[in-house]
Amino acid sequence: MDFWFRRGMSDEHILQGSVRSEQRRGVTALSWPAAPPDLKLADDEVHVWSAWLDSLTPDTSPFEETLSATERRRADRLEFERDRKRFIARRGLLRMILGAYLGTGPAQLSIASGLRGKPFLAELVAGQMLHFSLAHSEGLALFALSRWPVVGVDVERIRSIPEAAWIAANFFSPRENANLNTVPPEQKLEAFFNCWTRKEAILKATGEGIANMLAQVEVSVAPGKAARVQRISGDSDSASSWSLHSLTPAPDFTGALAARSRKLRLACWRWK
Repeated sequence: MDFWFRRGMSDEHILQGSVRSEQRRGVTALSWPAAPPDLKLADDEVHVWSAWLDSLTPDTSPFEETLSATERRRADRLEFERDRKRFIARRGLLRMILGAYLGTGPAQLSIASGLRGKPFLAELVAGQMLHFSLAHSEGLALFALSRWPVVGVDVERIRSIPEAAWIAANFFSPRENANLNTVPPEQKLEAFFNCWTRKEAILKATGEGIANMLAQVEVSVAPGKAARVQRISGDSDSASSWSLHSLTPAPDFTGALAARSRKLRLACWRWK
């Protein structure tokens, strides 16, 4: 998600997505390979897809045709045309990917939202159920899918944020802040966004609100080292039931996948 922060607001309003079209920067290269033609999702696998939405938005009609009336209304409420087209492409592509795994038409899927906005399939499709999560930053979108463990995914473009130190002090744990201080200066921004995306991926998997729980999830932050969940609400035993994976879907972006399973295989693909 793209985020912004403003001091003096309540936590519920501080941690909000915001679209700032004047700050967009194009991305042309996706790091992951194309999916094989015989793609299958096993019970012990999680698949993550990346897509550059702006390559899909010149004609959004094939995506819009798959959307529900609620999704169309959400798109119509967006102020900027580029953001509206990105939303349509993102939700339509989600439906296409889900439909491909489930063997059904994208428009036939019933997608609902939980109390805190987490989307989910509202009903079984031919006896099948998929857990999924989606994220976006600027024009880049990620989609994570699994057969049984709940999953959460997040992504951010690595960029300078004037209030990064204030964000870390207020929403990162003392250990996370101490670890950030040991990172070389040239890696601090990457470490900051590692921390943010890993925490949010876990909370997106559980469906918890980030304003209330962000500081309760403690993760590793160092670039180039394995991602780990260290504590959840101060409990290392709760953290041990989670897998956490660092994602690099495109240059200058960092992301994270969280799954409530210790044993899984991860495959990452790009949308053609």
